[in-house]
Amino acid sequence: MEEQNSSPEKSTSGPATEWLDYEYIHYEKSSNWFWIVGLAGLLGIILSIVFKNFLLAIILLIGTLTVMLYGARVPELVHFSITNRGIKAKDDLYPFKALKSFSIKDDDYPFKLVIESDRLFMPHIIIPLGDAEPEEIRAILAKFLPEEPYEESLIDILADSLGF
Repeated sequence: MEEQNSSPEKSTSGPATEWLDYEYIHYEKSSNWFWIVGLAGLLGIILSIVFKNFLLAIILLIGTLTVMLYGARVPELVHFSITNRGIKAKDDLYPFKALKSFSIKDDDYPFKLVIESDRLFMPHIIIPLGDAEPEEIRAILAKFLPEEPYEESLIDILADSLGF
């Protein structure tokens, strides 16, 4: 009688690397920031009502409140990892088959990992690297994805300058 291995072999191994970091960099916003956002939103709402564009007024009201709530929100500490299946952020797995390329912004602190996905809406996923070593991340990801340079868009620059 042959001896059988009672422990089934796993097809996936543990994470190649993992780290903890906040989901985004939190910039403390003064009360002046909220006043400026509120007044800009109010001005837009008044102008859209004057021009009888009530749908735009509702959209601006919702947008202004959303920006103010998001600005006051404190980021959550997230567990990130890279496995042989993909990149995991909290409970979300970005499988390598749905990703096109990666770039590591290590020229200025805080370091960021930028992933280009095949999603139509928001194709770039920006992951903070925290205390993870950029060269280690680069070496691991190079086995799965090509590295391509990433230039920040106008929206990225604008979001950074507004404290998001």
